[in-house]
Amino acid sequence: MTTTTDPSYVDTALINSRAVRLVEAFKIALARLRDEEGLTFDDVSVAANLLHKIQANTGAPLPAVANLLFSEVFQGGRDGYTPSAGVNSATFLPGSSHVGNPGVLPMRPDEPGTPLLVSGRVVDGHGQPIEGAKLDIYQAADNGNYSGLYDDGVPKDNLRGHLFTDADGAYTFTTITPVAYADSNVTAVDGVAEAAAALGRSLYRPAHIHYEIHHPDLLTSWKGEIYFKGDPVIPVDFVGGTLAPPSLQADTVLHEDPEQISEAGFHSSYKTMEFDFVLKTRTSPDTITPKGPTA
Repeated sequence: MTTTTDPSYVDTALINSRAVRLVEAFKIALARLRDEEGLTFDDVSVAANLLHKIQANTGAPLPAVANLLFSEVFQGGRDGYTPSAGVNSATFLPGSSHVGNPGVLPMRPDEPGTPLLVSGRVVDGHGQPIEGAKLDIYQAADNGNYSGLYDDGVPKDNLRGHLFTDADGAYTFTTITPVAYADSNVTAVDGVAEAAAALGRSLYRPAHIHYEIHHPDLLTSWKGEIYFKGDPVIPVDFVGGTLAPPSLQADTVLHEDPEQISEAGFHSSYKTMEFDFVLKTRTSPDTITPKGPTA
């Protein structure tokens, strides 16, 4: 028996109207760039080829690969609150150690890097402290690797831990100062460095510390990264040149005075960093006026 299918038939139940609108808006934007900036199809192919190279050689899903270039478009923060990436990081591992407050992230006895003493507060849109907020904190080691992701002999909980804010919403922990790094899985892709350079990007990520912040009063959990002011990698970040707005960049101070070093309990120079999170709770206003620099 032969079945005849109407070639013009589309199951309306499968249509995603938002996706349709997105594609149309994307084409309109490209057309405007074509007319106003002289954009060519070859120009678009440069970005498309970079995504293809990474996807084909790493096996990562194409939507995940596209996040590298476009995720910052969907980043929050336009309401005055601390911008949240709002996505799950591939480097996050659940079940980190409780390190106390103040605490020290688990690390090897000979962990390379400059000690970093981090402090700050978590407050709501009224400036009131959020007590008992859980901060999951983690970062890459000095060689750019995250613990627990590779069979490299590094303890699974290295530079990973969580703590809870005190009655003043304050938190304090000690770690090592992160450095810029490039993902070895990406750098191994043939031609990817040249493709990234064509887009004005480095294969490196700027130094950063990951946070996930959870509390019953928060509208949504905060997920993202805190960077460091003056890092020259930020403007050419492989994941996005505008991913680290000024409101996500913290000041650091280098301490080299022997007396200060001794009082802090270190044996050599160390750095301090302060960063406050302003997060929206169920009783917070929709928008606030940021107290610090904004994106």
